[in-house]
Amino acid sequence: MIIFQRMVTFEGPTQEVIPWAMDITERVNHATDLDVSLWQGMFGGPLGTLAWSTLVENMTTLESAFDTLGTDPDFLDHQAKAADWVTTPGEDSLLRMVHTTGGEYSRPAVGSYAEVTSALPSEGKLAKAGAWAVEIADRHAALTHSSVLVCTSSYGGFGELRWLDLYDSAAAVDAGAEAVAKDDDYLAMLDDGGDLFQDGSAVRTLARRIA
Repeated sequence: MIIFQRMVTFEGPTQEVIPWAMDITERVNHATDLDVSLWQGMFGGPLGTLAWSTLVENMTTLESAFDTLGTDPDFLDHQAKAADWVTTPGEDSLLRMVHTTGGEYSRPAVGSYAEVTSALPSEGKLAKAGAWAVEIADRHAALTHSSVLVCTSSYGGFGELRWLDLYDSAAAVDAGAEAVAKDDDYLAMLDDGGDLFQDGSAVRTLARRIA
């Protein structure tokens, strides 16, 4: 399975950007077979960041949706309304799910939170980093009672790993953070993984689903 993500940082007024983003999400879901979610960046990234994501079987599904939207004049006109709110290019990501833990995966509901951690393996450590990524995800899920997805990024930084930790609420995020901070074995596992990744490559962000 593939997770497609589009992340854009908007500089327009929030009271205009958010309704526009929700509307265009509905238009995409109506015009295509995609089931797109809209996320608002909370911490760890630029203010005004929004992200769209969808889970698909393969690239062929995405290609069909892109072709449909690219010839839809109503969609293109609505998309163009945001041109003055964006001064830096957005970024598309294609994540391949390699492991899920913490129970059977289900689509996060509106109001849910996603804690995303990314890191680039060190040269010659790709296989070991992948194995460690699964182990730390299993430990994290057991401690926090959250669902964790381990993904590889198909494009961008070669071999990049991403962990998507999914929480039902802000209270669950707080409880999870407290649980891992108190677990010495978890902290030791983090130390063990330090030399598997490039220095300074690890980044963590938090987003909330709003549509």
